Amino acid sequence: MLRIVLTVCVLFWNQLAAQDAVDEVIELCEKEECLKPEVIIKDKNYDEFEFGFCRWVQTEVDAVDIGSALAIGLEKLFSYARCGNVAGTVIPLSAPWGVFGYLENGKIQQRFSVFVWIVPEVNNPPEPTDPAVTLQTGPPVWYYGRAFDKKVNEQQIEELVIQLLKDLEQDNQPFNSTFFAIGYFDTQGFMEIGFTKTGE
Repeated sequence: MLRIVLTVCVLFWNQLAAQDAVDEVIELCEKEECLKPEVIIKDKNYDEFEFGFCRWVQTEVDAVDIGSALAIGLEKLFSYARCGNVAGTVIPLSAPWGVFGYLENGKIQQRFSVFVWIVPEVNNPPEPTDPAVTLQTGPPVWYYGRAFDKKVNEQQIEELVIQLLKDLEQDNQPFNSTFFAIGYFDTQGFMEIGFTKTGE
């Protein structure tokens, strides 16, 4: 199932035509069932965007890096989606998938929350049978983020997270500096890194 879902995500890449990575997210999500921002402000070297109410499935993972966390976590989440729930039914998921991570003293910690969005049409998703998997819902939330459209390694990901954090600090933006999110939209490295905006 993991291979099938990732193969489908590779096909998303073929539909991307825009030059700007943020525009690519919007274009992709207008064509496919995936979470897209409701509002985007693009007036700096990073974007401000708002996601509306959403629902996702999540699992906590202790791992040496983001790639390892995704491998472990996504297997559990796709198991939930392919009948690993109390209804014994298939639950449709959508891009993005990714991690919520934690920073301490400028370093990414080895604990992550791996997530995948549930499509909005699923109003009442069944509970997971695996106690390590949980259903989550969230109210509208603002993020500061930066999109990338190329593959990067673990060290480069950490550098990109830290660079965004420093840029936000330099601009005196109100944000949660201990918690970040990375959402992946395909398997070719198309991703968005973000920090939640505070004080809204």
